[in-house]
Amino acid sequence: MVTPETPPEVGRRPRGRPSPAQAAALRESFLSAALASFLSKGYAATSIEAIAREAGVAKITIYRQFESKEALFHQVVHRAVDHARDVMQAVVVQPDADERTVLLDLVERMYLGATEPDTLALLRLVIAEAVRFPELAKTLYAGNSYVLAPVVEYLASAHRAGKLHVPSPELAAVQLSTLAFGGVRFFISRPLAGPEERAHWAEGVVDLVLRGWTPAPMTETAATTAATPHTA
Repeated sequence: MVTPETPPEVGRRPRGRPSPAQAAALRESFLSAALASFLSKGYAATSIEAIAREAGVAKITIYRQFESKEALFHQVVHRAVDHARDVMQAVVVQPDADERTVLLDLVERMYLGATEPDTLALLRLVIAEAVRFPELAKTLYAGNSYVLAPVVEYLASAHRAGKLHVPSPELAAVQLSTLAFGGVRFFISRPLAGPEERAHWAEGVVDLVLRGWTPAPMTETAATTAATPHTA
């Protein structure tokens, strides 16, 4: 019973099984708290108990979904790479866009994705902890392959159509992504200053790769041979 001396409780979830929306919001709250804790304290110093306190949930709530801190960290990484993959997929499915336009857009988005503050901090954390916790590095490496899958599909399709010459689209996607965010450069120095610098950087990367990826023009003889039906 609520009286003037006992004000109603605010923000407490009703007892019983949460609705799907409540469960999703609860999961998001402790994943966000986990990311913040990993980035501020490092992997080793972060605990499930501290994450639960920060998220305002009981630690058993987290343990019901994740059996260990490592499993929780894997999900934090997976959530980040899911977003990055969605961004890549949105770029490569542009109807009627020419190859240069798609590649420029890809390079800028790859760069922005890798140097977004939380993502950059997450990458730095994994690199710093890779010797003590090699499984973390493996998780991130697997995530990178997942993120690049739409790019690989795009390059393979462009190769089949004769628009680009990329006989190994998996390798080409990794090379493009490494060029896009400058390898280790932006892990140890400041990111590019703004849109103008990013556009200049992207143009340089795309000009470079197109020199190797643009199919050689067919000679008149080769074109005639290709167009002539072969008979047994």
